[in-house]
Amino acid sequence: MSASEQLEARAARLRQPGKQFTLGFFTQVPHPADRPARRTYDELIESIVAAEEIGYDSVWIGQHHFSPEDGGVPSPLVVLAAAAARTTRIQLGTAVVALPFEHPIRLAEDLSVLDEISGGRVQVGLGGARGDLQAFNTFGVDFSARHELFDRNLEILHHLLEGRYCTEFAKPANSPGERQSAGRLSSSDSVAGQQASADVDPKRLFPSVTSLRGRLWQTASSEDRARLIARNGNGLMIGAFHDHVIFHQLLFIVGYLEEWLALHGNLDEARVGAQRFTFHGESADAIADELEPHVASTQRTLDDRFPQLGALSPKEYLREVTRTGSTPDIVRQLQEDPALLGFVTDFFPTTGLFPSVRTGTAGADLNVERLRIFAEEIAPELGWKPAENS
Repeated sequence: MSASEQLEARAARLRQPGKQFTLGFFTQVPHPADRPARRTYDELIESIVAAEEIGYDSVWIGQHHFSPEDGGVPSPLVVLAAAAARTTRIQLGTAVVALPFEHPIRLAEDLSVLDEISGGRVQVGLGGARGDLQAFNTFGVDFSARHELFDRNLEILHHLLEGRYCTEFAKPANSPGERQSAGRLSSSDSVAGQQASADVDPKRLFPSVTSLRGRLWQTASSEDRARLIARNGNGLMIGAFHDHVIFHQLLFIVGYLEEWLALHGNLDEARVGAQRFTFHGESADAIADELEPHVASTQRTLDDRFPQLGALSPKEYLREVTRTGSTPDIVRQLQEDPALLGFVTDFFPTTGLFPSVRTGTAGADLNVERLRIFAEEIAPELGWKPAENS
């Protein structure tokens, strides 16, 4: 039996036909150089408001630093706070926050405040900054240590969101064998009359939102990392266009669910979120013909990192990494997707092709009519039911 056949056999034991899922939409929010940032953010928030009215269950925003052409939202929690003020039901997600660049205590504070403001609607996708390679040096983060730093920051985030004391992960001052640091506060120090002893008192996160601990998600870069996500008790996020749908995405799902099942004896609380790049039009062939020069241009940028994608013809590339065409075309492609239905609990497609195709579909991911078509024509054929009808 081949490796792919073995994987498919493992997957068959875990697939749950007819499994219900929530519907969201993902956007990386590319920002054109000649456009005011405020206009981009206004359009994003209006699209979120419209999506809630259409019936979407969630929105997921990508985070990118120093590269607005890849994504114009370096601070997604700020944007989601603005969206929270305009909405009442839709879940507000990050896909994903680059955790190696974040201070986990500050991130926990921002998340907890946003969760209070939104009425408990925050979903927290966390990643290792694979899409932010240009930012590691600027943030002073060693790329080779990204997994170690991610895991350390995640552990602290877990502690805080579980309502535990910071002293459980913080190294105490004057611990055995440690010399007094000249820069560390002592109990005799004071600032404006506030005694520094307050800095050594045990602390917990405020506001306390322990339910948020069950709304953390992680991306995976290997089966081992996917299994670790299950052991962390977090949701698994898949869907990067350069991750092969079987040899990466399905493998990660199977590893995650096998580990979860071994730990809990059932899959009731396991969470799998999936992103897919979709583009609605006359037909898959017509879209491929229209976008051929844009696809070829994108492929040239992938030659170094993903040569297997750069070597495909433009039509083969679109078939490999996107789901395009008329409503029946897209429905069929998603139904045949081996790493989707029967596994996912949360589905958040993009109604445009960026960044899998970098040009040619600008603005499609926030186009309200495209969002409507997916929610009203495509998603119901996959088994999704709007919240008011479920």
